[in-house]
Amino acid sequence: FGGGGRNRPGVAALEALRLPAGSRRGLLAESIWLHGIPARVLVFDAPLSTPELIRYLSAQQPALANLNVFSGQAILSGQVGQEQWVVHLEGLGSRRTAGSISAVSLLAAPDSATPAWLPAGGRLRLDVALTEEGVRVSERIWQYAQPPGQLAAQLEERLLQNGWRRLPISEDSAHWWVRSGSRMRLSLVPLDGGSGLLVSGRAP
Repeated sequence: FGGGGRNRPGVAALEALRLPAGSRRGLLAESIWLHGIPARVLVFDAPLSTPELIRYLSAQQPALANLNVFSGQAILSGQVGQEQWVVHLEGLGSRRTAGSISAVSLLAAPDSATPAWLPAGGRLRLDVALTEEGVRVSERIWQYAQPPGQLAAQLEERLLQNGWRRLPISEDSAHWWVRSGSRMRLSLVPLDGGSGLLVSGRAP
């Protein structure tokens, strides 16, 4: 697979992409954002092997020409019009593959502000948000050079300064914070000599 098929015609809309007979498919969430950019994500379970499904999809859209294969998984991607399509495939047997297809606009500007309570120096590693039944749920991960013991006190101070209130400590290592109907769960873990900060949020 190379990148030469980008300008050849093919299926132009994610929703028009066909899956083989017997497949299950559905759009993930009412709305979803990847690193602040609106996206559409289709999840699927298909009765074909991963190599067969790759051929099936790329025959419909030749722009899906970039293939990376990992242990038990494959990622197929390419530019379709003004969108970047990424297909994640995982083989679940000789004749079954499950995964997702995401389409992200290449023209949209990110709309994901850095929280005021976040300590400086973090590198954003993951930013996914979705809306279900009017509730926005988000998962974000930042990486810091400081170890958790150094970062924890600074993080708590900034949260309190910005009006967040900590709930009673639970049995797990994560901590819940609430403010004006919103709540989030924070976890600090060692990561590459520093820290990984996982923030799971829910807001109306």
